Amino acid sequence: MATVKVEILGTEYVLRSDAGEGHVHRVAAHLNERLIEVQSSAGTTSKLATTVLAALNITNELLQLKDQQEQLLREIEAKTERMLDKIGQQVS
Repeated sequence: MATVKVEILGTEYVLRSDAGEGHVHRVAAHLNERLIEVQSSAGTTSKLATTVLAALNITNELLQLKDQQEQLLREIEAKTERMLDKIGQQVS
């Protein structure tokens, strides 16, 4: 398990992770960007409010992506079944 130092909203954190150091820095940079976006658009200086709003935004995006993924999987399954039906008709 690697130890990685990151900075988020001006505060340094030491994280332990099984993910590579580059990945941890990427995650921290993404979070920091989102926090700064929320901080500037919401006009709040409260780190707690900024963090909660950013967490809500990120969670919303995650759930939307999961919904899109599920829809794509359903479409792939339906197309696969149609293709298998066509193949079965050709073989028969």
